[in-house]
Amino acid sequence: MANKQHIDILRSFISEFGILSNEEIQLILDNTVVASYKKGDYLLREGEVSTKCYFVLKGCIRQYYLIDGEEKTTNFFTEQDPVNSFTSNVNKTPSRSNLICAEDCVVTVGTDDLQKEMCKQIPRLESIILNEVEKNTGKLQDDYAKFITSSPEKRYKNLLDQKPHLINRVPHHQIASYLGMTPESLSRIKKRIFTKKSFNLTKLKQRLN
Repeated sequence: MANKQHIDILRSFISEFGILSNEEIQLILDNTVVASYKKGDYLLREGEVSTKCYFVLKGCIRQYYLIDGEEKTTNFFTEQDPVNSFTSNVNKTPSRSNLICAEDCVVTVGTDDLQKEMCKQIPRLESIILNEVEKNTGKLQDDYAKFITSSPEKRYKNLLDQKPHLINRVPHHQIASYLGMTPESLSRIKKRIFTKKSFNLTKLKQRLN
């Protein structure tokens, strides 16, 4: 169930587009479906056809693929992130990935029919949605390019810069999988970075003294 805080988060996000009137924003809010899920609940399983899209108001959702019986984490979605199995939804084909709640979650739930109805009532909403899809697609491409061209240590540093909140919200082994390394390798990288920071801090204190 949505509370005022959740609605305010959504209102703020929609307002950032800057071209919708207060009446149009309220119309969207009035027609928004909000649902709560428990940690461990699946929003989508491999083999299912995606018929819904989500927007995270609270919580964390993990995307993973099952490869030879092993979970390979490919993404985490947290507050104000859209969530969708894009290929499955657009092509109406079985999803190859899974979407599972890594925490208790509160999300908006969208469908094609609801989107069409909202675009019918607010025509310029369609261009906003298309722009968001293009922006998110571009971000995914940039993130992937950065990922494959970065060293394991650089990947971890990028995570600390861009999504530091994940470190204390999801298990160590899932972070390692997301970064494309073993948990042992991630532990060594963490230790190396911590040791380097401690060394630099000690040198700074020596200089100040």
